[in-house]
Parts: sequence; C-alpha cells; structure tokens
Amino acid sequence: MENTTLHNPGEIQRLGVNIGDKILIVRRGDVIPKIERTLGRATHSDLEHRRHADGTPFSAKLPPSKAIEIPAKCPACKSDLQVEGAFIKCYNTLCSARTSRAVLYWCRALEMDGIGEKLVEQLFESSMISSIADLYQLDLAGLMSLERMGNKSAKNVLFELNRTKQMSLGKFIHALGLSGIGPELATSFASHVKTLDGLLDWLYRAHTTREDADFGPLFDDSGKPHKENSAIREICQHDGIGEKVAHQIRNGLEQRKSLIINLSQYLILTEEPISASAGKFDGMTFCITGTLSQPRKAVQMMIKSLGGKVVGSISAKLDILITGDNAGSKLAKAERLGITVWSEALFNNAVETGTQLLEGAHSDDGRTPNQAQKSLLDF
Repeated sequence: MENTTLHNPGEIQRLGVNIGDKILIVRRGDVIPKIERTLGRATHSDLEHRRHADGTPFSAKLPPSKAIEIPAKCPACKSDLQVEGAFIKCYNTLCSARTSRAVLYWCRALEMDGIGEKLVEQLFESSMISSIADLYQLDLAGLMSLERMGNKSAKNVLFELNRTKQMSLGKFIHALGLSGIGPELATSFASHVKTLDGLLDWLYRAHTTREDADFGPLFDDSGKPHKENSAIREICQHDGIGEKVAHQIRNGLEQRKSLIINLSQYLILTEEPISASAGKFDGMTFCITGTLSQPRKAVQMMIKSLGGKVVGSISAKLDILITGDNAGSKLAKAERLGITVWSEALFNNAVETGTQLLEGAHSDDGRTPNQAQKSLLDF
C-alpha cells in the first residue's frame, strides 16, 4: 500500500496532519486505504530499511515539518477555487483538469472498454479532444498516431464509441457527471422530461429570473425572490428529488448546456422505458453494502428487473439492506433505524422462491421487513 488520500481540507484539519508526520493507515472494509490518525513528527529512523511495493529501496529524504498548504488557485487553470462545505472546487468549465475527469467519468459510466485514464490523458495532451463531444470525432488514423496504440486497440476504441451513440436519456444524464446525481436520480429526472427537447425546455423554465408567468411566482409576499418556480416544483414530486437536488440538476445541466447541444449532433437519445409493475419487489427500496459473491451490478439488475429500486445511502425510507462480507457503517446505521437487514443468501432465496417482502418475510434477525423502529412515544 503506497497511496492514500486526505480527501479534502476539512479532513486535513480534523486529523491535524502536517507534512513530515508519521501516520497510521488502515484498510477500511479490508480494501480501501484510509489515514486513521497522525502519529506525530516522523524521524529519520522511520525511513531506514523501507522498501517500495515493488521491492526497490525507499530513498526519499524526510521533508521539513510544516502545515499542509491549502491552494487558493486551481493548479490546472489558475482560476480561483471556491469553498463548498468541506471541499474546495474549481468551477471553470473550461479547466483542462475538470474536462479530462469529465471525459473519463463519461467513459466509465458508459462502461467503455479500452478507454482509461492514460488514453484520455494522451488524447488531451495531443490536442485531439478538448471535450466529451470530441470523442465522437476520433478516427483510426488519429488514434494510431498515439504512442503504443496499435490497429486492434484503435479499432476497439472506435467500436466502443459507436456502441454508445445510442442510449437512454437517463444514462446520458448520469454520464454527464452532475454533482450529487447518480443513476437512479438521473433516471427519475429523465422519466419526467422524457426527451432531450423536454430536458432543454425544463431547463429554460427552471430559471427564476425570467419574467414570465409560466415560470411561477418570482417573488413571495415580502417581495423577496421566490425560492422555487413551477419547473423546480414539478420534479420535486418524484421520489428522492427535493429542492436541493432539483437545484443541483438545474445548475449542472446549465453548466453543461453547450456540451449537451454538441453531443446531440452525434447521439440518439431514447426515452426511459416504462418499468412494468408486476415484480415481487414493486415499490421496495434496496441498498447494498459489503463484498458479495457475485458482481454488485448483477444484484442491482436483479432488483430492478423485479420492480425494486436501488439507492446508495441509508435513510428511514429504505426497506431492505443487503449485506455481504465486511459490511461497515451502513449496516450499523440500518440497525439503528430498525431497517430490515438481509444476507446475500436470504436475498437469493427471496428471488428464487418468490417470497413477498411485505407479506411475512423476515430478516436474518427475525424482524419483518415492515416492522418500524420504535420511537420514544412507544415506551
């Protein structure tokens, strides 16, 4: 283990870590390296006989002890960074670092084989692309001009790009990488606007600064700007979308409006399929944590095919938490909230036998799935 991260300035401050410190690193969930705490100033003896993971001797010198400097400017584009909670962010949409990560996120969200971080960096460094839309203008000759790019690899890249020229609107919105908007929320929003034209129309109506009665009241009774308009209120009717999420969707789409229009020249976006309401998990919300014996995506697809919904966080609205090995904080929170916890085996049994979750099914600890957590008023 040679690499870990301090995440954000808030975490650095909480841990009190300085350059030159000796630190304790643990493996969360037996997988992810995490800095647990500082052990104080390191000494030269701490570096003796150290080796890298590949076996080569560690030769770096101990740096002077000093505080970690939090940057005020983006190291890529030199724009002013803005504080957002515990994070600092660059909001320059033309920033090369932001754009390259957006391209990489797009490729990963659409599961493009053969298009990884190194290739994306090569494409930017060679000025072959400057945005996601430029991916769809790549050709065989250009790709083969890159270092270590053969004919077979180049053809595979073009195949993956052609494969993603048609997709559902929900997948498209998710792949854009809007802050805080995962695949479930993207699908929910897409089912509301239905088409790309519907999305652009919603975005136009979602601005409270336009003086048009169709947008809803612009000012409240005290004369202050109204917090919401009709477009924002519309999508807040969907499960999981509140005012904050609605504004994240609006702001994220507004920042990417030019990109969306450019991409529309190359892509065919289809409406979200209407899910059938005949599955045994209809109306049920699931969350998955821990290491499973099968790919997590396979479990998610199984739940969705049976009418269920998969979310990434624990809340009182959750119906079932499916746990694998090394389940961590999600399991503890679910137990505090009185949420039903299922092992992978119990979930598989429910799928195979047709057990109805709300009709007498039990969790591993004997609770029925709809057994609510007691409040103070119950005692």
